[in-house]
Amino acid sequence: MNRERETLLDEIEQSLWTLTEDNLRHLCVRCGIGGVDDSEVKGKSRRALRRKLIQDYCEKEDLMESEDGGIFCLLQLKDEIKVISDSEDAANRLPTSPSQSASTTHLDSEPSGETGAAAGRKEEVGGPQSSRKFTGMLPVLPLEVLEEMLLNVPPQQVVCVCRLVCREWKEVVDSDSLWRERCRREGYQTYVTKLPKDCRLFYFLCKKRRNLLKNPRADDKFKGWQIMENGGDKWKIESVEEVPLPDNTVQKYFATSYSTCRKSQLIDLEKEGYRPSFMDDFQPDIIISDWYAPRRECGAKYEICVELLNHKKQPIKKFSPGTVIFQNWDDHKWNQMTHVFKNYGPGVRYIRFIHGGKDTLYWAGWYGIRVTNSSIEICPSVDR
Repeated sequence: MNRERETLLDEIEQSLWTLTEDNLRHLCVRCGIGGVDDSEVKGKSRRALRRKLIQDYCEKEDLMESEDGGIFCLLQLKDEIKVISDSEDAANRLPTSPSQSASTTHLDSEPSGETGAAAGRKEEVGGPQSSRKFTGMLPVLPLEVLEEMLLNVPPQQVVCVCRLVCREWKEVVDSDSLWRERCRREGYQTYVTKLPKDCRLFYFLCKKRRNLLKNPRADDKFKGWQIMENGGDKWKIESVEEVPLPDNTVQKYFATSYSTCRKSQLIDLEKEGYRPSFMDDFQPDIIISDWYAPRRECGAKYEICVELLNHKKQPIKKFSPGTVIFQNWDDHKWNQMTHVFKNYGPGVRYIRFIHGGKDTLYWAGWYGIRVTNSSIEICPSVDR
């Protein structure tokens, strides 16, 4: 946690303690987490309301691609608290009289006896979808227009800004249909046979999906890798020549020698933007991939081990298949090793990736196993 975020959280927690129960409830409604007809905040204690506000912030922060997005959410919450505090102070300074009370009551009342979402919902009953409209302090907008507008706003702003405008906007932002359409437009496959349980989570996981391993194709020599064993004539980087990989953009690989060569990377998930609360609550799939091949004229051995580690860097789950052995004159095409970690439980904070091997004939030079295009990706699951 950086210092700016820690300071903001302290200020917000102190400010929340100064608000009354009614003001906390009002703040929840302003932040869009009051529920239908404020059902999520009715009867809640001050402590429960404070916890709900902080929890809502943490959930939004987990969807952010950067710490700046999380800071932005905090600043918004701080501004909302200030608005309510200032309103309370102003109300306390104003004189009250029976005439003022009557005037206020007259201004706040509506002939129909229904306001906001309730009036909007009444319009929707029995009508076609094209006639659905949202009412309230904002201009009347057909649902289709509002959804189209939100689809053209950056996703982080949709969650951190648009969702806080009012209850009706929150309902649209939280709807699966909005994020399913966003997935379709941006080319993220949501599958026809089985839709994801949470389309918003699916969208942000797809958007953040990338290879967490650094320099997987030897384009930058050995940068990012820790050499664990450097046997024989040591690791060497060579160019792909005889047999290309399925991905023809891969131009280099790491070659091993006549004694064991192994290298590794340790991935800090929080530094990569996957916070502990997110990993524990959602447990997204972790997909491992590695490409390897022997030389035709010499036998080789290939090994891989991938571990999910806790905060003390102790293993929680492990993928370590048996050694793959190639005889000399075997087919020397490229092979792919894959594995998916699912339902691995809470506590995963790091991923350790280790691979390597050697040749089987102890020939001088680099006749051992060749590896390249390794990857570790965090991605959504639609199989649960």
